[in-house]
Amino acid sequence: MRLVRIVLLVSCTLLVSGCGDNGGINTVSAKPPPAWQTIIRVPDRKRLAGLWTAWTRALNEADKAGMGTSVAALGDMAVADAAHPGPMPMPGQFQCRRVKLGNRDDGTIRPAAPAMTAMPASPCSISRKSGVLAFDHTSGGQRIAGNLYPDGDRMVFLGSMALAGETGVRAYGADGDRDQVGVLRNIGENRWRLELPWPMWQSNLDVIEIVAG
Repeated sequence: MRLVRIVLLVSCTLLVSGCGDNGGINTVSAKPPPAWQTIIRVPDRKRLAGLWTAWTRALNEADKAGMGTSVAALGDMAVADAAHPGPMPMPGQFQCRRVKLGNRDDGTIRPAAPAMTAMPASPCSISRKSGVLAFDHTSGGQRIAGNLYPDGDRMVFLGSMALAGETGVRAYGADGDRDQVGVLRNIGENRWRLELPWPMWQSNLDVIEIVAG
């Protein structure tokens, strides 16, 4: 009977610890990676990792161009560390205001833009498609749309951009030159900020303020 108890005790210990052919890794408690990590392209992963650098460079360039007062007037929308943990938006209609920061002159045929360009607010929306939140800001000269994926106290955005005159916005991954990547954070009650580092076109950082109602 004593031998039976020992065998049962060892078996229970192995089940709890997850030991076995997996080399001792606890597979019972392991969590899968966020969904966006299985979708994001390598270049966009690098862009996302450089988010803070994009903030720093864009704000410095705007300040050197004499636009510091205009940037300050944007309030928390243009303060790099203003975001904080908070609820994410629910599906609905919103007002979005986009600001392009930094002067990205990458030596291509794309013209360099001013160090700060603020666009007027326009309608945007968040909906649920196939169980995933989708963001659409399809007004203006550069329209973006894509999906939002939970990632701790923020959401990761993977989408694409269309230019004026084009019909629809391509799916993420269809054209790397149009792909957009960023993070959505809470910056106040019913107020969020979508941060798009190194957006490939004109600026070093695009920031979209999303306001309910």
